[in-house]
Parts: sequence; structure tokens; C-alpha cells
Amino acid sequence: MPDAIFAHPRLARLYDTFEGDRGDLDAYEEIIAELGARRILDLGCGTGCLALRLAAAGLTVTAVDPAAASLDVARAKPGADKVTWLPELPAPAGDGFDLAVMTGNVAQVFLTDDEWDTVLRDLHARLRPGGFLVFETRRPEFRAWDEWAAARAPRHPRRARGRPGRAAFHAHRGAPAEGVVSLHLHLR
Repeated sequence: MPDAIFAHPRLARLYDTFEGDRGDLDAYEEIIAELGARRILDLGCGTGCLALRLAAAGLTVTAVDPAAASLDVARAKPGADKVTWLPELPAPAGDGFDLAVMTGNVAQVFLTDDEWDTVLRDLHARLRPGGFLVFETRRPEFRAWDEWAAARAPRHPRRARGRPGRAAFHAHRGAPAEGVVSLHLHLR
């Protein structure tokens, strides 16, 4: 079920305006390139910012989001014809995807162990053997609003500015026979 803010047509059209340049997506592109992934599943694609960047780079991208209004915005963007846009996960088929990705706050949509178990099993079924899941989590102790206020406040020479490692990007590689994953952590 989509979050109401992303499902409403008027709000979905404003999403990209409030998100800015999406420099946060650079880390995903770097990880995808490092892993050599060519077939990408973008779960929770929203208005398609990452999916479109990846497709423009020549990757095969399937982008999934339950919010029809967000998909409508994505489908109207230049280059959208190079992406397969879906309201739900496709059935497992063929060789599977090299990599599945959940950007921004998508991972925070899954609140319970049962929800995480379901999404991980669903993604595992759609990845090729040895495929990757890359997602981002927010650091609860990082209070972004403090930096927003600090950026507007007069500078004090003794005050420490900025904190590294705002978000953690996780790349999981599954070993289906054993049900084991390895975790690689990239801090930004």
C-alpha cells in the first residue's frame, strides 16, 4: 500500500521539487558499477529518478512502486520509455535481476519482522543466484534538522560543523543454498 503523500497526484508532481538534485543517488550508481550489475530492480522507485539515471547509462531497469501517481510522474519524464514501470513486483522469471535497490526511505516502509521477511523473500526470488540487494538506512541518532538550523545560523568559530556518515548503504549478496548473506557497509 503506498504512502498517501506519494499516491496523491498533486503531491507526487511536487516530490522532485522538494527532493532537490538527488546527489544522494550517486552512491547507488557507484555501488552498482562496482558490483558490475546490468539488470536492476528498483523497488519503491517513486518518481523514477534513479531508474532513469540507470537506464540512461545503458542498464536494464524495472522500476516498481505501488503509488500510481508517482509512476505517472515517472512515465512522463524524458527517457521513461527505456524503463519498465510496474505497480507491483514482477513474477520471478528467467535469469533474474543482478541487483535490487531500495533508495531513500523505502527500507523504512517495512516496520515488522514479518514485513521484512516477506520483502526479502520476494526480492530473493527475483534475483539471480549471487545477486545483490542494496538499500539505505537512516541513522536515528543523526538529527538532520539540527544541521538545517546550523546552516542558517551565524557561524561560531569553536562550533564543530557537519557529521560524516549520514546514511549507510548496504549491499547484500545472497547464497541461496545456505540462506546466508554477506554485508558490505558504505558510509556517506
